[in-house]
Amino acid sequence: MEKKSERSSIGSLIFVLTLIAAGVAAVVYALSTHRRHVNREKWKDYDECGLV
Repeated sequence: MEKKSERSSIGSLIFVLTLIAAGVAAVVYALSTHRRHVNREKWKDYDECGLV
């Protein structure tokens, strides 16, 4: 009986760690996307003059 309990607790731990990693990855992706957008908006005025 302990094998099944141990197996399910390891499975639950792996599942929780996967969810945490996915959440961190989503936050990093959202921040990098926002940063790219802000950077693009910052240099948008210079598109016509050929500096960028």
